[in-house]
Amino acid sequence: MEAHFTKSYPLKEYEEKLRAILSTYTRKEILADGSVQETVIEDDYLLVNDIWKLDFFINIPQFRERLTEYRENPVNHIFIITFNSVHPIINLELKCLYKLKIFNDEWTAYSSFQKHTHRYRVINFMQLFYPESSSLKELDIDKAEEQYIAWLRETGIEVTEEKKFRHGRPVEIRKVRTAAFLRSAYNSIMHYLDDRPLWVRDVWRLKDFQDSFDFEYHKSSPQGFVRFDSIENNELKQMAKDYIKDRLLGKRHMSWHSAQAYSRILSRFFNIISPTGTEKKAIRNLERKDILAFIEWTRCYYAENNRKGLENHLNRCMGVLQKFLEELQLLEHKEAPRKSIRQLINPGDFPKYTQHRQVNSIPDSVLEQLFSNLNYLHPEVIPIVWITFKTGLRISDVLTLTNKCLITVNESPYLQLDISKTKVHNHRIPIDTHIADIITFLAKRCELETNMDNNPKRYLFPRLSGTRKGRPFTQGFVREELNTLAIKQNIAGEDGEIYHFRMHEFRHTYAVKLLNNGADILTVQELLAHASPEMTMVYARYSDDNKRKEFEKVLASGTFEFSQNGLLQKIEPDQLNKENLDSLWQNHKLNAIDNPYGTCMARLNGKCPFINEPPCLSCNNGNPCKDLAIGLSDLDNEKYQLHIKTMTKTIELLKSNGRMDLVEKNEHLLEKYTDIERKITQGSIIYGRSNRTD
Repeated sequence: MEAHFTKSYPLKEYEEKLRAILSTYTRKEILADGSVQETVIEDDYLLVNDIWKLDFFINIPQFRERLTEYRENPVNHIFIITFNSVHPIINLELKCLYKLKIFNDEWTAYSSFQKHTHRYRVINFMQLFYPESSSLKELDIDKAEEQYIAWLRETGIEVTEEKKFRHGRPVEIRKVRTAAFLRSAYNSIMHYLDDRPLWVRDVWRLKDFQDSFDFEYHKSSPQGFVRFDSIENNELKQMAKDYIKDRLLGKRHMSWHSAQAYSRILSRFFNIISPTGTEKKAIRNLERKDILAFIEWTRCYYAENNRKGLENHLNRCMGVLQKFLEELQLLEHKEAPRKSIRQLINPGDFPKYTQHRQVNSIPDSVLEQLFSNLNYLHPEVIPIVWITFKTGLRISDVLTLTNKCLITVNESPYLQLDISKTKVHNHRIPIDTHIADIITFLAKRCELETNMDNNPKRYLFPRLSGTRKGRPFTQGFVREELNTLAIKQNIAGEDGEIYHFRMHEFRHTYAVKLLNNGADILTVQELLAHASPEMTMVYARYSDDNKRKEFEKVLASGTFEFSQNGLLQKIEPDQLNKENLDSLWQNHKLNAIDNPYGTCMARLNGKCPFINEPPCLSCNNGNPCKDLAIGLSDLDNEKYQLHIKTMTKTIELLKSNGRMDLVEKNEHLLEKYTDIERKITQGSIIYGRSNRTD
């Protein structure tokens, strides 16, 4: 993080800024209605004391509960924070760091008492390597960090560790906290003391802008920084800042996440066309060879680091560059390229973008394993899984549900929310009583256990402490907990391997199940809040393919038809040629409609003349209708079970009234119902005739 601006501060002025920060602190009290009362306390305890005691913080309301638990835990034995540098200003810097981290909720007061080792090592390092430096701000942080890490190694301290993920991701090598502490402390101190306007800084932190601007961002994702500090050329750096600021403020299709991507891509491009930082008019004099150099660098970077997704990444990079350069020319910027964009960027520079339109719904066997093991899942994640599965909402929208999202329409429960991705406001989704009960419980918990300090937006899934205090869980947390469950409970996919959950698959599963159960495209599009039918049609094609597979699977288990005398006879699978099979499928898919006796295949022929008294089992000269198919509908089993039950009662009633003339006819029909029900229960389909092409 760029912080060289402090070098222009006279040391005395710098020291006064540190003293001012340490001369006050903010006391927070939660009132009975959940609101927060903040009081600025003028107290020099933190300034004048180089030893901070636990008792001081326990008397501050916002820390009292956690630190009381800390003090009463016999495992803990450190109850002071000591600052023992021989240089008073270094002590002030470290005290300023601790004070702001604690009171800004970036560190818990609990953990602050455990960071003594990192602090002592930084102090010792400064005394050994920079005995004449009275302040951390005087460091060349890059050089100092190299020395610091080398010194840690020499003293036998491990400086890196393997970060092992719980669900198969590659191991990452990271600095241990002690090794990272020097740069982290330096960056934080410089950031806190930077009183320049936010837009002037080389690193933009979303948290600093939130009180004044309503930028779009994913509230359930790590926010990160928009960084310009790696750009060597100051003129180009300012150009990038101005461009991104303009688009953010004008809301011209740029979210905070997009701003991060633009700053990364432009930074790399600028350092290629101006590697020394001294090149003049680098954009104004842009040539085709500069674009080719950027493409070559990107391809080499991906190859050397064995990274995947090069084509899509390069497509995005070229789109960013083209947009940036076109807008410079459109706005007649004084540094806009002299040459036209067509001379600089060719259509062939854009690799074909691979759209991942494959619908990966979660197999039923995996869902069964998941829900049978759900009690082993992290308790905070269980309701998230239920809501995602039963509503089809994106995980980003589930995690930002608030305590006012449950509404009632015509005595039925609905979720009402704004869909962030497609900008749909007050979107309503019908839910069942199970989800309504979950939402009711979570809303009540939100009311009783959170307040305007730790959950001002009234989220149902908030973090109540730490760096994400007041914000929802991250998507990564939910995903990692699910995949941890899969490993621990051996949840296997259809290939027998441990299943890897992706949260968006729940949305795919919801859509496919809707379509499989007969919902039309427009209904599914509306429920999913798709901006256009394009994505919904992807689900429809997937659903159709699956239905065809299931259709052929049923036929393979045995197909039956009625003989000329009305008796059932089996057709072996090899007796059905492909044309007949395709014809059967097309008729089922396009023309079939339900009726009380099965599925009528005569839809294209017009209205059935026997609709008022459906004689589907006898209209063909006493035989079943040639357009009848039984077993295609999931409800056919229930229909014939009901027919059997009704007919049995009818026969009993006829017998009790002595109507033996009707008993025989109805017993014959009961036998037919029973035979049909037995066949379709075994998974077979019964047709009035097998050759649908006649």
